[in-house]
Amino acid sequence: MTRLIVMPVTRNVAWDGRLEFFKGPDTAHYVLTAAGLAKTCATCGEPLEREEPLSLLVNITQSTAPDGTEYFTFIDSVCHRRCSGPALTVEHVSWHLEELSPLAARVVLTQATGSGQIKVVPVLAYTLVPVVTFREDGGERTSALVTLLLSHGFQLAMSSEYDELLEQAGPVAAGCNFTMTPEGAILFSIGGEILYRDQLDLHPDETHDAPWLQAARTAGYILVISGDNLDITEAVLDIHGAAREGTLVTGMVPFSEVH
Repeated sequence: MTRLIVMPVTRNVAWDGRLEFFKGPDTAHYVLTAAGLAKTCATCGEPLEREEPLSLLVNITQSTAPDGTEYFTFIDSVCHRRCSGPALTVEHVSWHLEELSPLAARVVLTQATGSGQIKVVPVLAYTLVPVVTFREDGGERTSALVTLLLSHGFQLAMSSEYDELLEQAGPVAAGCNFTMTPEGAILFSIGGEILYRDQLDLHPDETHDAPWLQAARTAGYILVISGDNLDITEAVLDIHGAAREGTLVTGMVPFSEVH
């Protein structure tokens, strides 16, 4: 007997109905977020027009840790529906966590204070790709990155407006810190594990790193904006997808210099 696969369409994006088994009530948000982040067709490479028929292609890698926890890695792409129909592939592999790649951007935000002064806030926008979720004892699937951050004092952010993020962000738990070495290497670590490292240019004529570093020295902390589905490139920082998915988190992480 041939098994029919349902191909639902959310707005103009068609997707494999089996995806709902993995994403549950968050499926529609996931589909729209993936389509919103995609810029070019994964098949032909041409630009995607938001109103034309599109297809979502998702590859899921599933593995089970020795303690019974199931891990799922999601890699998605979007294409014109004329180039390909929607697709879903699921690969079961032996236990391992795939190598994850950090994506990050350092920016400086300004915030008006009650006294009319302007406060300068250093920011690190940070995410990991691909997205990894896990499930314990048959429970709900949960973002591995977001769970790690929430367990160390970060807070969920419901808005993608920077003014609101600045107002709501609070200090994180002990064990989360930014440090900078005398050579200009900055390290973001949680519980002794380094999540992110970067090398600043300390040359006095360097204009890109100097404002961020000065803001960090003055404030004594870094506002970390993190979660799944942050769109981070050299030209773009877009956190709307993470806010829609409910995976946007923030926290004020202490900054210090090692002498």
